[in-house]
Amino acid sequence: MPNNDHIRNVEGLRSHATAKSDAARQRIDLAIKTLENQNADVNFNAVAALARVSKTTLYNNQDYRTRIEHLRCADGSSSKGVVKRTITDKSKDIIISAKNKRIGELEAEVNRLSGILKRCYAKEYDKY
Repeated sequence: MPNNDHIRNVEGLRSHATAKSDAARQRIDLAIKTLENQNADVNFNAVAALARVSKTTLYNNQDYRTRIEHLRCADGSSSKGVVKRTITDKSKDIIISAKNKRIGELEAEVNRLSGILKRCYAKEYDKY
């Protein structure tokens, strides 16, 4: 059995991780300040994109989460309800034609696979 008395030097790894965390914190703070100064909407998507961090990072850090939620609610213009977009007749026609095209493609695929299945059944039937 090998002897595990070797002392691992992980200080460089720890210092690099700490430096990365500090840099991310600075980018997040700068992103929030920038959005506030530009009178832009402060939300998780905007901060994450501007700071080049994941939204998970923002949600998992309780300080940033409460700060962004507070700024998002303080804006007043954004509502928590779902925004219902009005659909024009032209956009409905585009959606319907796209769905009809997809249905046609799927029907062709079903027909192709049905043919393959019939041939397989015929081969099995011919064995007997």
